[in-house]
Amino acid sequence: MTERIRTTISLTPEALEIFKRMADAGNMSVSRCMGDWLTDTAEAAEMITLKMEEAKRAPLRVMSEMRALVAGLADSVDEASDQVREARRQGREGGAAAPPSGPAAASSGAEPPSSNTGVLVPQLPTVKRRTFAGNAKKSSRSGS
Repeated sequence: MTERIRTTISLTPEALEIFKRMADAGNMSVSRCMGDWLTDTAEAAEMITLKMEEAKRAPLRVMSEMRALVAGLADSVDEASDQVREARRQGREGGAAAPPSGPAAASSGAEPPSSNTGVLVPQLPTVKRRTFAGNAKKSSRSGS
């Protein structure tokens, strides 16, 4: 395990409240929560730091790079929006459905869907369960 260094920071009450809630949700201390968050985002902070240092040396060049980056992101967002609109239009018109994406696309009908841990989760067979009124009710074995 790597060494953890204790430090003091100042932050707004609103930011502290957010991290308190996150720590409670994760069953950990606020210190651990904030430390893990900062560790997880250190790579992005390093990239920003490099750009800030570069901007001190050549501000116009970095500003030009940032404009190009934003323009590229805007183009990507526009393209994605066009694809979503086209898929919706085709869905309304009864055309070809958009190809599935996300976890549902990763598994075929022959194999169970994968979980967020990458483990295949078998689907539970449905069984008939009797209700108090004596009517059969279909449910999964998990009791839902």
